[in-house]
Amino acid sequence: MLPIVKARGSSNNDPVEYELNITQEQINPDCSEYNGNAVLVNQQLPGPAITVKQGDYVRITVRNFLPALSHPASNVSGAGLNDVTIHFHGIRQYGSVNADGVPYLTQHPIPPGAEYVHEFRVVNQAGTYFYHAHVGLQEQTVFGPFIIHEANGPSEKYDDERIISLSEWWHVSRASLEEYFLGPQFELIPEAQSVLINGRTIHNTDNPASSSSSCEGYSVINVERGRTYRLRVIGASTFRTLGFGIAHHNLTIIEVDGEPTKPYSVPFLEVAPGQRFSVLLHTTQPLNDYTIGTNRRWAEDVSRGSNGMAILRYHKRESRRHASKRQVQNQEKGAIVTRLPHNQPRFPVAETPQWIWSDLEPLHGVDPVVYRPASRTVKIRATDQKMPDGSTRWFINDVSFVEPSTPILMDLAKQTRRPPSIFTTGAAKSSNGYDPYLGTYPLEYFEIVDFVLQSTHIPGEPCRSHPWHTHGHSHWEIAYGTGEYDEARDGSIRNVPNPLQKDVTLVYPRPDPTEDIHGNSTLATDQVGCGWSKIRILADNPGIWAMHCHNAPHMLMGMMLILEEAPHLISIPSSMRPQ
Repeated sequence: MLPIVKARGSSNNDPVEYELNITQEQINPDCSEYNGNAVLVNQQLPGPAITVKQGDYVRITVRNFLPALSHPASNVSGAGLNDVTIHFHGIRQYGSVNADGVPYLTQHPIPPGAEYVHEFRVVNQAGTYFYHAHVGLQEQTVFGPFIIHEANGPSEKYDDERIISLSEWWHVSRASLEEYFLGPQFELIPEAQSVLINGRTIHNTDNPASSSSSCEGYSVINVERGRTYRLRVIGASTFRTLGFGIAHHNLTIIEVDGEPTKPYSVPFLEVAPGQRFSVLLHTTQPLNDYTIGTNRRWAEDVSRGSNGMAILRYHKRESRRHASKRQVQNQEKGAIVTRLPHNQPRFPVAETPQWIWSDLEPLHGVDPVVYRPASRTVKIRATDQKMPDGSTRWFINDVSFVEPSTPILMDLAKQTRRPPSIFTTGAAKSSNGYDPYLGTYPLEYFEIVDFVLQSTHIPGEPCRSHPWHTHGHSHWEIAYGTGEYDEARDGSIRNVPNPLQKDVTLVYPRPDPTEDIHGNSTLATDQVGCGWSKIRILADNPGIWAMHCHNAPHMLMGMMLILEEAPHLISIPSSMRPQ
C-alpha cells in the first residue's frame, strides 16, 4: 500500500503532490463491542492532513483500492459498486472545475482499481478546509483536513496550531444506512452511536472495551501552559450540528470557512456539517487535564448529551526543541486514556436561531458586492415527500435530484450538450431559474444572484435545520426570517449587519408564530414555510457546481441542485476532449 507522499517544488509553479489511497478496513473507533468495516483514506481516521500555501499548485492522486463488486450492495449510484470520488470542500476551483470531485457533474466516479488525478491552483484562499468522499455516505469515514497557510503569514499571532475534526460513527454498516434512507422503512434519521473527535472516543464510559487491541481511547490534545494556540475545528459530521467547547476555556473566533474575522470570544462553538472555524485558545489555566466536549444542537426529542469527548492536556512550557520532540512522542506513543477529567464544558440548554452569526464581522470589511443590487432572486424551496413505493425523497422546487447518466462536464467537452436558453427566452423568472431540459439552474457570467433557502414542515411537526453548501463559490448570508419567504414583503430585508463570505449557511428552524393548523386555508398535511435564509452568490467562476444540504442523508435523498455557470467559458482540460 502506497503511503501519502508530499513533494514540494522550488516555486509555486512546481506542484505539491499527495496520494490518497482509498481502502476498506475494520475499525472500532469508539472502543465499543462493534467492529465495523469502513472506507478509509491511507488507513487512517481522519485521513492525513493536506497542507499547502496560498498560491500553490496542487496535484492529488486518488487511488481506489476497494474490492470490486459484481452486484451493487445498495441502490446508491456508485456507492453500491465501491466507486469513489473526493471533493475538496470549500476550495473554489477557479479554472479547475474538473477537480471538484462530484460524480456525474465533473467526473465519472473512480471504480475499484482505478485512479483520478486532481490538479488545481489554490487561488486567493487561505484557512481551514477539508476533503471528503462525495458518493453515498462514504464521507462518514472518508475525510481529512485541507489546510491552506497564508502566503505572508497569518493576521493573528499565535504560538502553534492544532486540528480538531468532529465526525459521527454508527454501529451499522454504511450500506445498511444507505438502504434504510432510500427504502420504504425510513422514518427518521437515527442518531449516531458515537461522536468522534479526531476519529476517537469512548462509546460507554462505564465499560470501555479497553481490552480490544483496536481501542485507542480518547484523543489527547497536548498544549503548553502560557501559550496561544490556533485550533482549526472541522465539522466533518454526517448529520448532526454539534456544540463544541473546552472546560474552563473561552474560544476566540478568528476564521469561518476560510474568511478571517475580527476576534470574537465565545464559550462554545455551534458547528454544522461542513462548517469550519479557527479559534484562538489561551492556555492560562493551571496545569491539568481539561475535557473537550460536544453536544447535539437543534435536535428534537433526542438526548442533547454526546459521548464526543477528548482531553486538553497541559504541559509545562519548554523550549521549542524539547516541546516539538515531546509533542511527537505524545502523539505516537502516548498511553491510552479511557477516563475523563471531572471538569466538563457547559452548553446552554436553550438554543438561539442564528447563534452569534450577526455579531461576527469580516476582518477586512464587508465585500462591496453585498451592497449592489441583485440581478435576480431564486427561491429554493425544500420539501420531503412520500413516494408511491413508500420511500421518502427530498425535493427542491418539486424536483428531486437524480444524477445525470454521464458527467455534464464531459458532455460539454464533447459538445453534445445544448447551451442554456433560459435567459434569452425570458423564462428565468417564471421558472424560478430552473431549466427543466438541462436539469440545472443556469447562471450568466458575473451576475449577482440571491438564493432564498426555504425550509418547510407540516404544522405541529418539527422544523429541521439545513446546512446549505455551495461548491465553486463562497456566499454571503444577507438576510433571514420566519415562516415562508414572500418577495413583496421580505425582499428588502437586510438583517445581517456585516455578512461574512462562507461556503456553508445553516438555515435555522423558524416557524411562523402565527401559524394556525386549524385554519381554513391550510391543511394539516400541507408543508408550510418554517424559516429561510437569503444568500448571495457572485457568478465569477464558470463551471458545473453542486449546491446541496450538507446533512448527508438529506443530500442522498435528493436535496441537491446544479448550478450551470457560463458553460461557454468553462476551462475544460484537453484530456476530457475527444481525441
